[in-house]
Amino acid sequence: MVCIDTDFMIAYIRGQQAVKIQLDEFIKREEPIHTTMINVAELYWGAFGADYVHEEIAKVEELLDSLFILNLDRNSAKIAGDIYNKTKSSPIGESDILIASIAMANGQTLLTRNVRHFERVHGLKIASW
Repeated sequence: MVCIDTDFMIAYIRGQQAVKIQLDEFIKREEPIHTTMINVAELYWGAFGADYVHEEIAKVEELLDSLFILNLDRNSAKIAGDIYNKTKSSPIGESDILIASIAMANGQTLLTRNVRHFERVHGLKIASW
């Protein structure tokens, strides 16, 4: 199962054709598409900072309506604690630690362009787009 990162969703919202094609392929294969609540927050942070806030929020919400959203729970919080301590010497940022931990706790492959960043998380399955 795939969990899409914020960069993928932003590219989709901006109309990048390669991303739209990839998302359509998931839909055709009836593969459930996931993201995390942390990614959702990141999308809203960007939307509220846009010049045309209402239009951006509408785009975000249209995309989110088609996704399964994974939440931070006790197990993923425990994994986040482990990731945080193992990446102290080469930090990846708190939001990304939470994203990685939620993906791991739910057996997801994180689909991201930020492979070099997330590959510091031992055990996280990563795919690039």
